[in-house]
Amino acid sequence: MIVKRSALILVLVAVLAVASDAPAGGISDETCPNVAGEYTNTCPSGTVGVPYSVRFSESEGSGCGPGRQTFHLDSGDLPPGLALAPDGNLSGTSFQPGSFQFYVEMREPRDDPANCAGKTTQKKFTLKVRRQPWIVSTPAMPPHSEVGIPFRMTLRARGGSGIFVWKVAGGRLPPGVRVGVHGTIAGIPWTPGTYRFVASAKDTEARSLIRQMKISVAPRLRIRTQRLPAAEIGRRYSADLSAAGGVAPTEWKLTHGRLPRGMRLASALGRLTGLPKETGTRVVAIEVSDGLKAKNAKTFRIVVLGSTRPPLALPRG
Repeated sequence: MIVKRSALILVLVAVLAVASDAPAGGISDETCPNVAGEYTNTCPSGTVGVPYSVRFSESEGSGCGPGRQTFHLDSGDLPPGLALAPDGNLSGTSFQPGSFQFYVEMREPRDDPANCAGKTTQKKFTLKVRRQPWIVSTPAMPPHSEVGIPFRMTLRARGGSGIFVWKVAGGRLPPGVRVGVHGTIAGIPWTPGTYRFVASAKDTEARSLIRQMKISVAPRLRIRTQRLPAAEIGRRYSADLSAAGGVAPTEWKLTHGRLPRGMRLASALGRLTGLPKETGTRVVAIEVSDGLKAKNAKTFRIVVLGSTRPPLALPRG
């Protein structure tokens, strides 16, 4: 009895040894790491309009040797635009975003029974195709800017992965304005003009996107009018104040002093009008402001003269 039991144990050990040396078979996990279950693998993400390529291969120790198996779509849907070649290369340019699940079948050759058993193996894969990254800005268009007035807008990327790093890839920004690595364009411009530049962003997968931009910087707001014409008592008066630079709309107001009685300042037009009712000289400060809250003020003298009309001739009686 002891001899028979020993012989049985030896037979079992031999069977296990043969089983452990048998080809393992299967599709390698190296192409698409296993992330969601034993037979669910997520492939590297693709991007619409960008060439894509991964290559499936047999798992190590399958016994057939590399390049002898063929790969085929068993079921499910590949991203439109991608195709699976028999050598295991999944490639193409997808034109539709989404998440696609499919089974890949690996077939062993049937003409080499010594090394391959002619088996077939299937494995499920998931491949996500994302939209092309795009840029949005806050506000949607570059805001008006003016020399000496703080400027700020923010660029944000959508559809990418990780953190985007921003830079100027061409052209130039207004002097005094910079692009931060997180997409903020800010500063105080000090030179007027129109500036064209290319903002570029790159995500953690080295995917790049660009946006052509233009920032127009207006000269600083100032009052151009040097002096006001004299007025005459009893005669209709009208004088326009003019400003240069700045960003519309402009608004005028009296900040110091008092206008001659009978005259007023139209705030939207910068126009002094009226029928003066008193003679003399008034010193007033007038200020103009624009759409960016820039301000400029100037002091004016308004002289109202006495009437220069000839006296009416009296009828002779």
